[in-house]
Amino acid sequence: MAIILQKTGVFDMATQNSSFGQARLEKLLAGVRRVFFIGIGGVHMSTLALMTHWRGLYAAGSDRVENEHTARVRRAGIPVFIGHDAAHLAGFEAVVYTLAVGPENPEYAAAAAQGLPLISRAEYLAYLMSPYPCRIGVAGSHGKSTVTAWLTEIFHLARRSPTAVCGAVMRRYRAPFTLGTGRDFIFEACEYQRSFLAFRPTLAVLLNAAYDHVDAYPDPAALQDAFARFAALPGEGGRVLAGADDEAALQAVRTAANVSTFGLAETADYHPLDLTFYRGRGSFLLAAPTGVIGRATLSVPGVHNVKNALAAAAAAHLSGVDATAILSGLSGFSGAARRMEYRGQWGGARLYDDYAHHPDEIAAALSTARGLAGGAGRLFAVFQSHTYSRTAAFFDPIAASLRLADRVFVADIYPARETETLGMSGEKLAAAVGEKAAYVGDLPAIAAALKRELAPGDLLLVMGAGDVDRIFAEFS
Repeated sequence: MAIILQKTGVFDMATQNSSFGQARLEKLLAGVRRVFFIGIGGVHMSTLALMTHWRGLYAAGSDRVENEHTARVRRAGIPVFIGHDAAHLAGFEAVVYTLAVGPENPEYAAAAAQGLPLISRAEYLAYLMSPYPCRIGVAGSHGKSTVTAWLTEIFHLARRSPTAVCGAVMRRYRAPFTLGTGRDFIFEACEYQRSFLAFRPTLAVLLNAAYDHVDAYPDPAALQDAFARFAALPGEGGRVLAGADDEAALQAVRTAANVSTFGLAETADYHPLDLTFYRGRGSFLLAAPTGVIGRATLSVPGVHNVKNALAAAAAAHLSGVDATAILSGLSGFSGAARRMEYRGQWGGARLYDDYAHHPDEIAAALSTARGLAGGAGRLFAVFQSHTYSRTAAFFDPIAASLRLADRVFVADIYPARETETLGMSGEKLAAAVGEKAAYVGDLPAIAAALKRELAPGDLLLVMGAGDVDRIFAEFS
């Protein structure tokens, strides 16, 4: 059971989502030609900057450090400032910001003082997608990026040329977004700080509703309420698709209009028949309200990916995609970046990378990795917990999930937007996992320890939502 944290100084300086509303935002941005992005190095913010640039507007932005996303926008001709300075705003008419920055950020503060429109990432994305007649938002505590990428793949195969915005790099496009020419806009709808309530999906997908984001939601009931409000967004003219295997998700959609369900049980509207697994990968007949659509044999492993596949297939079917494209997309999809992504070998051991950071995700990732290992060797895990608040709230469940591995190395906690006031550390978490776990220092130190212990046939799974994937550079 999660610990419910009281509000502390860790959280007090966070920015909030803007709330202009669609009509007012359209008036504010009418005639605007120069837009500045605070936090342009984020996966979502870099996407918004590129979309703005390709609309013919002048975009620029800033971030603390260079990364792959700042490099991507630079290649497109978008100026990027490293570091934040009020002087950067000269000549700009509107500012888009990420919630990762606080109101003390000099650019944010300067924009407020100058009276420039300050638009949060989510509300600006809602503004960009408003002209599209079909808007599919994928929400949930787990699996959003995978299902968004999977659904985009299916729509691509159906020749519907979708526009999509994902929280992970989609392998087909080698980017977290694609700009299509069709009528469909597929997007990942993040629940952090209720960001997804800025959107107006015509099809709202709710995969699951496990408690998370303890810095934004004081208790599970608050998060449940946010998911229920998301499910209400399509209204009578739209549709809602919910995960039938998740009781919290079903509760969230109980008053929504036009609800369909997906899940493993045959009581769900979309479910698998004759489900089997080979080397961890599922194969099943896809059953829909209209009858059996056909067989899909997945290329990505794990029971959780069977559920993800069902969600993507159901959303596509409800959107009128033909059976051939659905089945081809289900079978051919190879995953999204950092979602059980194969990263090569070292000394005969296989290396995998995963975004898991919630205890449910950690357990699912390690169970899937165990199936991939196939009993040939030991299962190693490197884990970097994400934020001090999440570590404190889920300390015992995280430790319990990590015990599913044979050997665990715990990295320093990735702070993101927080400072440490809760007594959390990687060393403390390793001690809670027990004798199979160790804290040995920074990522190079962990890599050095792994090189001493890994043997042919072992499998290493690196997990976390921060920068733990930098460890793979130590094995190149």
